[in-house]
Amino acid sequence: PDPGRAEGCDLQPVTAEPPITLSYATSTVPRGCVSSSSMDTGHEVHVLSVKWSEPMLPRQIFLCWAPQDTPFPWEGGLVLAQELGRATETCLPMLGWPCRGVDAQLSSETIRAPNPEPLVVSNEGQLLAWALSNYGGITSYSELQDPRSIQLHLGEDASSPPECIPQEHFNAIQHLETEVFFHGVKGCSRSDAQSTRAAHIIHLQSESSSSITEVNLSLSCPQNSAGNQILILQSKANFTWYLSSKCSIQLMVSGSYKVSSVPMLLPGMLLPDTEQDLIAKAFEKNYSVIASYSAIPASTHISLEIRGHEMVETPVTTTPLAITQLPDLPHQVLLTLKPWKCTDETMEIIIIRSYLEPIKDVVNITLRDISCQAEKNATHFMLKSPLSHCGTSLEGRGYANNEVRGGLAGSAAL
Repeated sequence: PDPGRAEGCDLQPVTAEPPITLSYATSTVPRGCVSSSSMDTGHEVHVLSVKWSEPMLPRQIFLCWAPQDTPFPWEGGLVLAQELGRATETCLPMLGWPCRGVDAQLSSETIRAPNPEPLVVSNEGQLLAWALSNYGGITSYSELQDPRSIQLHLGEDASSPPECIPQEHFNAIQHLETEVFFHGVKGCSRSDAQSTRAAHIIHLQSESSSSITEVNLSLSCPQNSAGNQILILQSKANFTWYLSSKCSIQLMVSGSYKVSSVPMLLPGMLLPDTEQDLIAKAFEKNYSVIASYSAIPASTHISLEIRGHEMVETPVTTTPLAITQLPDLPHQVLLTLKPWKCTDETMEIIIIRSYLEPIKDVVNITLRDISCQAEKNATHFMLKSPLSHCGTSLEGRGYANNEVRGGLAGSAAL
């Protein structure tokens, strides 16, 4: 794309209610540490310090633990800490269970803690000193910012440092994975925008040391998003995206990807890897509003909820806008399926209808000559034509050339 297309669109933090809710899994915490100081105490001590960036975030934290056969680990050991000036419920995990399913409700009635009153602390050092003096050691400490869920990996490691000394941007992968809300959403629009067709961009920032090559994306969006919104997913070329979605939304994906309703891997496309070039790419496709731009660390799981977006009709002009056709999902599905087969005398098209579920309202399949329509039954589209019919052209070396076309409801074609 021409980077000049992005001029006049200066990404700024979204200060109003964001058009998306985005969370992602990570094992990197703002501050944390591990130690072997609890090895001889007969119990593990995991300290979680939860902080919230916005007062209205949900105060329900989903907390589970692994391995799954470990008994309920909080009996006699779950202590609720309260920072000075903060409400107690901001630190209360409302649900806890072995990670295979809901098993226990954590509340003031079900927690058997040695101190039923919330501990009041003023800083990190005081919290760790209290844990050390009361329990004789600390297995792990993690500061968490805006967690949606927490998965603890229980176990002690004799090779850990003797003392738990917190470090910035600590990799807690040995004992913790958390899903955190993302609050760095930015947005902008073209100064000359005549419509509000909107683009949502997720830009994965991969460190060279990261081993992540697969990401599961759970996506939800409004029913009317088709054609009006596009989701651009940028990652390294070797990434594979697994999309769990019932949305009807345009997609542009780098690497490769798989949609839950299509049983094969679909090829992505080469996307630019800079902020300005990604904006220019969206503008090139006539999406003149960057409703959300989110640069997040590479993650194995991302949850994205796209909310409703007001659409403004483009004024009628004598010179219509030139819209470049997207290399969209229908074409990629057909190219991946390759449903054609040739013999010496015939061309056959067989498509399992369930494979076309992501393409809404497919009513028929034809060849270049649209009078040659496939027969449709409950499970398949099937078409068989002599090589001399339906617009098939015979080329050298035994090649036959034609086009597979799909008719959509409303007389549209794919």
